[in-house]
Formats: sequence, structure tokens, C-alpha cells
Amino acid sequence: MARIVQMLDGVATTQFEIDKPEIRIGRSPECDVFIDDTSVSNLHCVIETVAATDENQPPEYHIRDLDSTNGTYVNIDRVQKARLVHEDVIRVGLKNFKFVDEQSASEVKTARIKKSWIPGVYYTKDNKP
Repeated sequence: MARIVQMLDGVATTQFEIDKPEIRIGRSPECDVFIDDTSVSNLHCVIETVAATDENQPPEYHIRDLDSTNGTYVNIDRVQKARLVHEDVIRVGLKNFKFVDEQSASEVKTARIKKSWIPGVYYTKDNKP
């Protein structure tokens, strides 16, 4: 199941499951994800679950801006509508969220840790398929 995770200085603080067809994000208390921040519109954006046409495929998730004052951002781009993929960063007002899709997360390979020639210094190296 997919979720968005609120991030504060690189640390996950709050998780919100995407467990229904639409998740509303905004400053209004009626929103599924309530953000008490004046830089966020009352109804800022919505995350929509789109069922796959093939039952063997996972659903897709799209974010749509609801004509907010300050816009909705995915990674660094301001979007009106965008498809979300695992580890996208969503910015709503001054708040950042990471999109986590467990079904596509399993497809991401684990990075190997390598020891450098400098004592106590390690780095990661991506595996090439």
C-alpha cells in the first residue's frame, strides 16, 4: 500500500496511508491530510488512486493541484497534475512529503557499501543491471 511520509530536516515524522480513491491535502480540517500552515490553501491538492486496467498490475497514483495559491511541487517541478513514483518528494506550502509505494519499492536494488582507501570513510556504489 502506498503512503506519504512527512519529512522534517530529512527525518520522517508522520505517515498518511493512501487507503481510499482520493486523499485531500490542505489547511481545511476536513482534509485527510490537515496542514496547519498559512502557505497551504484550504483545499490545496489531491492524490488520486487510479486502478490498473490489468488486474496483475499495481494501481497508479496521481497528484493534482486544486488551483492552490502557492502551487504543488513534485521533486523540484511545479505541477498541475503528475504521476507519482516511489520516493518522489512532494512539497505543499512549506511542508515536504516523500511518496512511498511499497509495491514499486521492492524493485529498487539495495546499494552496495564500499570502503574507500581513506580510513573510516565508506560510500555506496550503484549496481549496474
